[in-house]
Amino acid sequence: MCIRDRFKDARMRRYKSIQKMVDLLDTASKLAPKIPSQAFFLDPNDPEWDDDMVYPTIQYNKFIWQGLAFGANLFIYAYNYNTFTFNRRLRTLRYFFPVVHVLLFQYVYWDYKTQLLKVNLFDEYVQLRARELVEQNEYLLEHEDFKRFIWWFEDFKETLAKVHRQANNHEASDFKDSELVLQDFIKRYTNPALNYPLLHKERSSFL
Repeated sequence: MCIRDRFKDARMRRYKSIQKMVDLLDTASKLAPKIPSQAFFLDPNDPEWDDDMVYPTIQYNKFIWQGLAFGANLFIYAYNYNTFTFNRRLRTLRYFFPVVHVLLFQYVYWDYKTQLLKVNLFDEYVQLRARELVEQNEYLLEHEDFKRFIWWFEDFKETLAKVHRQANNHEASDFKDSELVLQDFIKRYTNPALNYPLLHKERSSFL
């Protein structure tokens, strides 16, 4: 057997050695107590969502083009300053050019400030509505099912902290103690006397 085949065989044996642990972890994660879904998800049937609110945005592309056009006009005026200044026939243009450009600048700036105000107001509304929803559903944190879930989650986290590979023999026995720990965890939250100890209704929709 060549070296490459030997490493390939060892890698496949290592994958197979963790198969049972993966199955145990999958089973343990399905034992989470059922918790109120309103604590984490909004009701999709709430009539509040019938109002399709479009998130306001700032049209940066439009303002970039307007700024370029504004700057190009200023450049043209500055480049032909002598012509506009000393030519009697262009006196009217010389007098109205600053006024027109000031009005254009005010228009563009006002448009930008209006869009920015809409975005800020919408963000403020979203934050206020989010706080209201949190306050409305805060009572769910005191629900018995939620407390049971927290208890299970902390127990599950402590159990996972004990899971480790004891040896590198690429055998299932490498996780001998960890397997016992997970089996003990599963027994704490199941009733082996039942025909179906892992009913779907007892599993958490959160995991």
